[in-house]
Amino acid sequence: MPRKPRTYWTDRAEFYVVTGRLQHYACFHCCKAFKQPFGSGERLCPQCRWPMTNMGTDFKAPPQKDTGQWRKVEALAEAGVRFFPSPPDGLPGERPVALAEVPAFLNRIRPPTAAQRLLAGRPQRSRAPREGKFSVQGQAPHQTFFLFGDRLTQGQHLEVWHSGIWQPARLWGWNGAGGPSHLVLLDEQGQSTGQLPLDPTLRLRWPQ
Repeated sequence: MPRKPRTYWTDRAEFYVVTGRLQHYACFHCCKAFKQPFGSGERLCPQCRWPMTNMGTDFKAPPQKDTGQWRKVEALAEAGVRFFPSPPDGLPGERPVALAEVPAFLNRIRPPTAAQRLLAGRPQRSRAPREGKFSVQGQAPHQTFFLFGDRLTQGQHLEVWHSGIWQPARLWGWNGAGGPSHLVLLDEQGQSTGQLPLDPTLRLRWPQ
C-alpha cells in the first residue's frame, strides 16, 4: 500500500524539479486541480484563467461540488500549507477534516510566539470602517501596500467600492515583494465572483 504524504508548512516544490514529478496546481475559482511541471511565475487556470496555487506533488483534490472541502483547502493554502512526502518514512501528516478545524490545526503546527501571545492579550485597535486609498512603497513588481498604516497581506479581507456598492473582497496572489497582487470579489457566501487588480484609485475600507 503506498504511503501517504505529510502535510508540510513550507513549500518545497523546487526540490522536485530534478525528479520530474508534476505539481498539483489548484484553482479555487473552478474548484479543480491540474498537474503541471514546477516553474517560477504565476500559473493561470487553463479554464477560467484565474491564478492557481501550487499545492504540492501529493495533493489530492476534493470533489468539485464539495465546496466545504475546497474552502478548507483554500484556507490551508492561504496559511502556506502544502502537500509533500516527508522523508524518511513518508508517513501521513496531521490534517483538519473540516474548515472549522483549520484554526486549531494551524495553532498546533505553528504555535504562537511569546510576543504574539502577549499581543493577543492586549486590547486590539479598532478598525473603523472609514474609507481610503492604499499607499505604495517600492517599485513594481517589488511593491508593498498599506491601508491606514497597516500592511496589506495575502488572505486579508476588506471591502472595495465597486459597481456603485461596497463589496467584500480578499487580497490574493503574489508580487515580487511577497505581497498580494489583486483583489478577489466575494459574494455573501464567501464565494469568488470576480477579481480586480490592485489599483491606487480603488476605494477601500476594513469590514464593518
